[in-house]
Formats: sequence, C-alpha cells, structure tokens
Amino acid sequence: MIIVPTKKLLLLAWALLLTCALATTATAGVPLEVGLYKSILVDFKGQNKKIVLVTLANTKKEAKERDVDETVAVPNSVATATATDGSTIVLPASVTRTRSSEADTGNTNKFVVPEILSEYVLKLDGTAIGSTSMIIWTKGEGDERPAPTFFDLKVTGDREAIENQLKEMAPKETIVVQYASDTVVLSGNVANDQTKTKAFEIAKAFAPKVINNMTVNVPQQVLLQVKVAQVDKSSLKKLGISFLIKGSTAEGFSNLVAGPDGAVTGIGTGAATGIGDFPSLDSFQAGVSYFPAGIGAVLSALSSKGLAKVLAEPNLLVRSSQEGYFLAGSKIPIAILESTGGQATTSIRYEPVGIKLKFKPEVLENGMISLKINPAEVSSIQGFLPVNGYPIIDTRTVETSVELKDGESLILAGLLQEDEIKNMSKIPLLGDIPILGALFRSSSSDIKEKELVFFITPKIVQPTAPGVKVEMPTDKKLTPEQEKELSWMPLGE
Repeated sequence: MIIVPTKKLLLLAWALLLTCALATTATAGVPLEVGLYKSILVDFKGQNKKIVLVTLANTKKEAKERDVDETVAVPNSVATATATDGSTIVLPASVTRTRSSEADTGNTNKFVVPEILSEYVLKLDGTAIGSTSMIIWTKGEGDERPAPTFFDLKVTGDREAIENQLKEMAPKETIVVQYASDTVVLSGNVANDQTKTKAFEIAKAFAPKVINNMTVNVPQQVLLQVKVAQVDKSSLKKLGISFLIKGSTAEGFSNLVAGPDGAVTGIGTGAATGIGDFPSLDSFQAGVSYFPAGIGAVLSALSSKGLAKVLAEPNLLVRSSQEGYFLAGSKIPIAILESTGGQATTSIRYEPVGIKLKFKPEVLENGMISLKINPAEVSSIQGFLPVNGYPIIDTRTVETSVELKDGESLILAGLLQEDEIKNMSKIPLLGDIPILGALFRSSSSDIKEKELVFFITPKIVQPTAPGVKVEMPTDKKLTPEQEKELSWMPLGE
C-alpha cells in the first residue's frame, strides 16, 4: 500500500482541475480577438467604460478612445471569456497575475503581452498574428486560492487600418479585406490593373502574406500599330524633312514636311516635354507626335518616291500591363564549343536576326498609356569570320519608356547607317589612256545615309456592343483638310 501525503494530493487535484479547464477552453465559443499592434483594456468590475486603443506599430497614429456599451460577464468559475476588440470583459474579483502561452510550443507572450495596470484593469498588447491562450488569476475570498479564468486569444491584423487606406486610395471601389491567420485576402472588383496593384502594395505593408483575389471589371486592351521604315536621310535633308529632335532632350520632333516656300511646316505636331534624356545613346532620338492623316499616309507618299521603305508593319493587341513580342526575321544557327569531362562537344544556339520589338503598355487612371519599349532592335548579318565562319551580326537596339495619349505616335529615330557610293565618268577610249587618261575622266564619292525609324502608335481598344457595325479601314476617307496637308509635300519629279 502506497501512502501519498496530503500536500501532494492537493497539488495533483489542482493539476487535474487545470487540465479540465483547458479542455473546456478549447471547445468554448468565439475567442477574444486582439488587433495586431493594438491594446485592449479588460475591465474586471465594470469600472472602466472606455476602451483605449494604443497603436504600438511603426505608424504615428494618435491613441483613440471609444465608448463601450456592451460587456461580457464571466462567472466566478473556470470558463472561457469571449469578446472582440472594443469590448469589456467583467470579472468578479481583482486580478493577481496572468500568463499567456502558445498552445503548441508553450512559448509565453509570443502573440500577446499582458500588463496589469491596476488590480481591476488588464491591458493586452497584440504583438504578432496568431492564436494563443491566457490564464488570469483573480483574488479569492478569504483563504481561498486565486481563481483561474482561461481565455482563447486570437491576434488578428489591423483590418480597419487597411480598409481606411484602401478607401482613401480608391474611394469609388469596393474592396473586401479578410484575415486568414497571418495572410490578408483581398477580394472585390476594381476598375483597372493599376488600382489592383496599389491595393496589393498597401496590404503588403500590414501583413507578411497577401492573396490578391481582386478582379478587373473590364480588362483594358491596347492595340499597338507599329511601322518600321528605312528612310533615305540624305534625300530627305535636301527636301527639308527631318525626323530628328530639336536639342539634346526629347522635347519634340521637327515637323515632317516642307512647304512650297521652303519653310518647314505640315503634318506632324510637336511633342510634349518630359519624355527623357538619352545621354548614353548619342545617335538615338525619341519623340512623340500626332499625325491627323495618319503616319501611314506619310510613309506611303515617301515610299512612292523611293525615299522610304517599310520593312514591317505589325498590329499587336495586348492586355494592359501584359507584355507583347514581335519578331520578323530568322534564327541563325551558331555553333558553340563546350568542354565536358575533358571532351570537346559542339552545341547549336539559334540567334534571332531581324526586327524585334518587346513592349509593355499600361492604361493609367487618367487615360494616358504608359508604354515601355524593351527593346526595339534591328539586326542583320554583315559577314563571316574567316577562321571559324561565325556570322558577324550588326545590331541596333534602343530601350525607352514614355507616356502617350490615345492615338499619339512614339517615334524612335537616329538609328543610322552610312553607305559610301563611288561614281566615275570618263570619255570612252581617252579615259583609259595611262597617265594622260586622268585628264579625260572624273570620279566622285557620295555618302548615302539611311535612317531606321520606328513609328509606334498605341490605341485603347473598347469592345463593341452587339449589333454595332465595325468600321473597316477602307471605310475611312481623308478630310479636305488632310488632303490639303498632303498636297503640300514637295515630292514631285
């Protein structure tokens, strides 16, 4: 027979009581919610009728007070108190000590830091998102031991602060904010991708994980009309026509046609300032212009006189904030020598050669189109190495980012190529006489400059309603004003 001292029996009974109480807590109702980086005051006798929310995070909000109308009474026995941020919990006796611990690991004060402000008021500070438990001991009557009360504590994020910032950023949108453990879930409909991205960044500042389930009401699409042309710059200079920019910064293009009086006037209008500098690309120029008759009419007139050649004119449709890609050319195989385990092996890599364009348009809230070109590239084979026969690829590349109005044209010019042409004229027979023949012949050299120009025109595409007739390109005719502008082009024989 084993005799257990009375003191040990009392301790064993007390441990069993705590175990039963914890089991009761696990199955009780809604846990007490504490906002992350906020404090709630727990009133034990109903004396404190105001709850002070104190911001402990990196923000500089002032502490705010809010009246509390309802209280949740807790009986003088082992039970689970349920309340939400902004409620008052009433206990029948003054608090003596507290302890919070994580259910799985037993770590204390990981999610909530309790602070006894007085024997009747307890402050709980939420420090991390998660769930924990708390035991509060209140003073017993007479010689009674302190009575424990058990709480389930759930620390959530500051949803109210997120909602306020989202409302300030997009007052006309309906964005729903929900917390799931340490993750913020955003849902609802917004007008454009830019608002969706901004909402995600705001939520990211409040929680380590964000799930963005928001949808755009009507996905906006952008049609990119691209024309790549090679123009005879030398001949255009003689006509007073230039694609170049005035000055070192991209402030505007000089107009594209010359009037009969020799003054440069006509189709193109100057660009707005603020497009940007290009100090590292001395030969590259960029600008924005608007053509009432369309850039196609200008290039057609130049092509008919042999002053320009359109190399490619793709039309690319892409969703806002998505990348588009265009390649017109071929892929040249290049042999690559590699050494594997002391043995030389040859692999083939295909290098694209031709006209390449990668772009990313984004429709902004003000209706402007942000267009990122990365890159616009033209490459060609100039020859082959004499040793191994590898091709020599000549590449001209430009990258830029601009903002355009719907229908404005981005012009990338200044990608130059020079060809030297030698001419010789002589009198038959006499010009072939040694030494003296030089008197009967003459030679001249002419440098022919060719300029590669990208004309990129983004347009916002709106879906047509059912039954609406779609306008075809052949249905559009030039207005008398546009015909008059084109008639001024001095492109006669």
